[in-house]
Amino acid sequence: MATLTALWVLFAPGIRHVGVDAEGHALDGNLQSGMFVFNDHAQIGSEYWVALPPVSNTSKKPLMLLDAKITHVPKGLKVVEYRAVSAKDTEGHALIISTGGKHGMPDLAKLHDYAGQPIEVKSKTESDFYYSARVRVTGRVHENLTGCRFWYRQGSTKYHQDLGCTTEIRLGPHSRSRIE
Repeated sequence: MATLTALWVLFAPGIRHVGVDAEGHALDGNLQSGMFVFNDHAQIGSEYWVALPPVSNTSKKPLMLLDAKITHVPKGLKVVEYRAVSAKDTEGHALIISTGGKHGMPDLAKLHDYAGQPIEVKSKTESDFYYSARVRVTGRVHENLTGCRFWYRQGSTKYHQDLGCTTEIRLGPHSRSRIE
């Protein structure tokens, strides 16, 4: 019975399977996976939506995106949540935006969140959806947010794949002078 319970926990739907998924090669992060995105006017306590690269399926078979995350979050930043949104709802792919829909940008928190449900990406196409991380500035930041990991299913096999992504968030002059 203990073995059966352990197998259920290991393969239960909706649970991230550490060490069970294979390394994938079907995704391409397009231009953004090689871009450097930055904000050098952040303030402690501020929150920003940081987009992960929009992915393309380079394979000959459709796949289902399952999840995504930033793999390195430096001291001074905290990921509060992840969301998956439609590029149609944001009129494109917003790289880094303030929370609350400021400066003419949409409020991602008010858009439909597709995270937690499979997102189909047809063969040889770019997804209309992208993942975004809500990041809070908690203190001085000396390193960048780097690395993006995606989980997807193709057929009956689950994969993970790492793509490049770099976002620099640094405190602006007002915040720096308050903590020096």
